[in-house]
Amino acid sequence: MQRAYVVTGRLTNSQTVALDEALPIAQERVRVVVETLPREGNPALPDVLKRIRDRQQARGHHPSNKSEIDAFLQTERGSWNE
Repeated sequence: MQRAYVVTGRLTNSQTVALDEALPIAQERVRVVVETLPREGNPALPDVLKRIRDRQQARGHHPSNKSEIDAFLQTERGSWNE
C-alpha cells in the first residue's frame, strides 16, 4: 500500500529540498510534487525586536549602559585628532 506524506520545506538549491520535519520512511525512491507556497509577510516590528532580545538573553548578552557608551564615545572622539 502506498502512503503519501505532505510536509513543507525549502529549496536549498535547484535539486535539494530541506524538509521542515523528518519523514517516517527508510531511504528509498520517492515521487516529489513541488507546489510553491505564498511568501510569509514581514513580521511586525515588536515581534522581531522580541526575538532579537530573546536570542541576546539566551547567549548572555548584556547591553551597554550609558556610562559605558559615553566612555566609548569619548575614547573614539579623542582618537580623531591623532
